[in-house]
Amino acid sequence: MVVRLVAKVLNDTMEPTVIYPADGANEERIALLTGIIQLVSAALEMSSDSLNEFSLKFMKSESGVIGYCTTESHIIICEGDDEKETKNVLNAVISEDNASNDRIVSKIEGAVKKRVDEIGDLWR
Repeated sequence: MVVRLVAKVLNDTMEPTVIYPADGANEERIALLTGIIQLVSAALEMSSDSLNEFSLKFMKSESGVIGYCTTESHIIICEGDDEKETKNVLNAVISEDNASNDRIVSKIEGAVKKRVDEIGDLWR
């Protein structure tokens, strides 16, 4: 299982902070994902679907699944192989919202390892 990207984007300035991978990611990719998320969110608001804070949303991408949620100050984005893995990572980031990036990366790696172990158990 692969998590390709986890980032927080400030709502006010659209400034991205890459959380995972530690060596950074393509800022153009983050900008593209943020734009797509804003369009989808605007469409959902117009169709009267509620966008509650911390409500997890998912959409298919060319390489897996993009999960996101909005908070008062950020959009949290995760791109991974499947919805369950992406959901686990988003929940890990949300639960550690005020923690250091090192702590959040540790939680992300723990969520990914847990998912890998679950899949490995299916083959035993």
